[in-house]
Amino acid sequence: MAAAKTDPYIAVFFMEDHKVIRQMLFSEFEALLDGYAGLSDMADTEVQAVYVVINSQLKVQSLAFFLIYFDDDGRADPSWNIPLEKLLKASGSGPDLGAGPIKLACRSQCSINWHQKELWDPEMTSGKNDFVAIRSAVDENRLRFEKAESELELPVLRSNVSAESFSSASELRLDSPEGFTGMGADDQVRLARQFMDQQLQIRTLESQREKALEDASQKYRVEVQSYKVEIQSLKETCERLKVSNEQLQEKLLQRNQQYMSLQEKITGQSDKVRDLEERLKGAKSAERESLLRQKLEAEAVLLKEQLDRKDIESIYRDEKEEQLLSEVAELQQKLDECVQNSLLNKLKELEVVFVAYHPGAGHVSVPFSDVQRYADNPIGYVAGKCYVTEEVYRGWLDHQENPVCTHIKENGDLCAEPVVKAGNPSDFELGVSNRCKKHRALF
Repeated sequence: MAAAKTDPYIAVFFMEDHKVIRQMLFSEFEALLDGYAGLSDMADTEVQAVYVVINSQLKVQSLAFFLIYFDDDGRADPSWNIPLEKLLKASGSGPDLGAGPIKLACRSQCSINWHQKELWDPEMTSGKNDFVAIRSAVDENRLRFEKAESELELPVLRSNVSAESFSSASELRLDSPEGFTGMGADDQVRLARQFMDQQLQIRTLESQREKALEDASQKYRVEVQSYKVEIQSLKETCERLKVSNEQLQEKLLQRNQQYMSLQEKITGQSDKVRDLEERLKGAKSAERESLLRQKLEAEAVLLKEQLDRKDIESIYRDEKEEQLLSEVAELQQKLDECVQNSLLNKLKELEVVFVAYHPGAGHVSVPFSDVQRYADNPIGYVAGKCYVTEEVYRGWLDHQENPVCTHIKENGDLCAEPVVKAGNPSDFELGVSNRCKKHRALF
């Protein structure tokens, strides 16, 4: 008779809308990570996935809820490196899915702080319970896991788990001794499990609330910054229009004075021409030649002044045209900005997520609400994603380029002794990782 199977089965479930949409063996998932295969239907998507450990009776033992990004070609992020087994070994308990309380790793229950943002919290509300969906998928057994026949269903496993994992039952008894008076061990374990499930749900809700507050705060900061930029732009436009208006008013005043002066000269010259015409009517032949010459000269002067007035009107018209063209150009610029803002709003409504690659962080997903913050300081933003300060991240980048001791000797020379390269920013410590053993002690 073949020996009963004791090693657990390991699978990876992909979730969407609180449903399991894809299942695969962990070996198949590793092939995705190695780049041997891709998922075209998940291209350019950050997927909610679950690492599922199933015992030989096909009951869930452990769950780790993690995130993974697939690029435009459907390839898994090559920098993905979450130690799921390590997280589960140090994780707390979760709900009972048929084989006693499971081991659970999620965002609100993460044993390694710097991996918290790479995990997600399951929903536990009625109608969209992720645990129920996972248990149902395991019961369907589409991956064709073989169920051991020589093991009993679960009683021994349940009693062992309750003895080791539910010391909180005694704590509950201390808090409310009357409620436990006369209760059997099974009832105490059941209440302890309900208490732990409620504790998990509270932590999950608190994590979701904190994330919602963080998102709302970031959205508010982006909107405030946008309004500040818009207000500053309007102030500059207003100031520019004010200066332009003052200059135009000054020019108009000068043109008006010139126009009035010419108008007076034209009026005077017209009166002079009429006077000469009257004198010519009653003049004698000896005076007619002289008066005719004076009349011609006066008419010439009148024509010249009229031409000068036309020139001034032409200049005024050109200046007015220039002002109108300037206003049209400014209005066109405003229109372009409105169109651009409309496009950005459309991208925001579509919940577009930008992805940028940075050493040490891999493909960083930048939600629309973080675009401004990322654009202002990409290094600082990525440092936050790596859970280190900007100074440490910059130091790590220099260390990656040239992993040598950065101690400056008394003569001003660099030590430049080769040091072991720190693989991740979180493993890098300024003054330690970038120093040799000799100078590390002096730091």
